[in-house]
Amino acid sequence: MKLNYRSIAIVVVASTMWSPSSWAECVIPEASKLLDPVEVGFCESDAVFIGKSEGAIETIRAHTPEGSTTTKHIRIQRTTMKVTGRIKGTVPEKVTMIADFYAKDSYVFDYGNTYLIFAKRLPGENEYAGANSCSVQSTLPIESAAAVINRLEDHVQGRQKIDCKNIRPKAKDK
Repeated sequence: MKLNYRSIAIVVVASTMWSPSSWAECVIPEASKLLDPVEVGFCESDAVFIGKSEGAIETIRAHTPEGSTTTKHIRIQRTTMKVTGRIKGTVPEKVTMIADFYAKDSYVFDYGNTYLIFAKRLPGENEYAGANSCSVQSTLPIESAAAVINRLEDHVQGRQKIDCKNIRPKAKDK
């Protein structure tokens, strides 16, 4: 059985500005949980690539919503990633990954580590946000990404193409 991708609501992964919803629990639609996570991750992403964290800058800024007397603090990490492998999308040799430490929908990168990144394009030049645990398929440390990379290589090599209009159901656990 194949499900039509267009008929299923998928959670959007990236946000660089604070909003009250960033404190809410993330919810993945039940229909999305039934789909192949690698295919959903690939189809949801603007870019999929392997990148190594070369450095990060953290900033904190204050935001007082209009009409409020409470100031919210926003802690943002801007990580420079060296792209070492491209699977989907056109990305330059270096990109900036943006993460809001307080948002459940942000993926924070550790210095010097390599990742398989499922990314959403952000408005800034060469800026992206990585998929996280609020996504069907999260960005992964490279050490735990071998099976996912194999699936993506099968797609790239034409052995098992990913059709974003007809994402396959999730494989049954054995």
